[in-house]
Amino acid sequence: MLRVVISLLFAATNGADTTRVDVERLVQAVVIDSLFVRDTTRQVVVGDSTVIGGSHFVDEDYQSALRMLGTLPAGLQADFESVRGHGRAMGPLPLRRPVVSMSAEVRQRMRAIRNPAKYWAAFFDEFPGTPGRIEVSRVGLSPDGRSALVLVEYGCGGMCGGTLYLLVQRDGDRWRITRKAQPRIV
Repeated sequence: MLRVVISLLFAATNGADTTRVDVERLVQAVVIDSLFVRDTTRQVVVGDSTVIGGSHFVDEDYQSALRMLGTLPAGLQADFESVRGHGRAMGPLPLRRPVVSMSAEVRQRMRAIRNPAKYWAAFFDEFPGTPGRIEVSRVGLSPDGRSALVLVEYGCGGMCGGTLYLLVQRDGDRWRITRKAQPRIV
């Protein structure tokens, strides 16, 4: 089923009516599905808007990730940098499991729980069968549309979580993760 959805979206990315947002959502879905969806996953909790880069730690992690990723396709880094500071609503993602959007109100209510163990217990009570909380950035695209760069921040309980930067490349009609950099692990 997922391959059918991805194939349809890929076909759409070659059409004149396709928007950048369509391609971004496809790349975000491939990343989330590849890294976080397992047979035991009942639902996927994704932030309702994209992660926006801009703090000291984010910039420090980004520079470290660029060193780890090595040479990127021409124009990809510049495009990522042009979009990473601009958030947008996530919208629907074609994943193998149902997607639950974690709204600002839910985040605020959950952040009021100061004890990490109690926070994660409340989180998993509210969102059973999920691998944790996942947030992704806008997607940088190479000029030829064959490469993408995306940031993923995730939390999965206690001292489980981190930051990933991923190089995703289109191979025929499929997108796949080809390089990972994990500058921060909790």
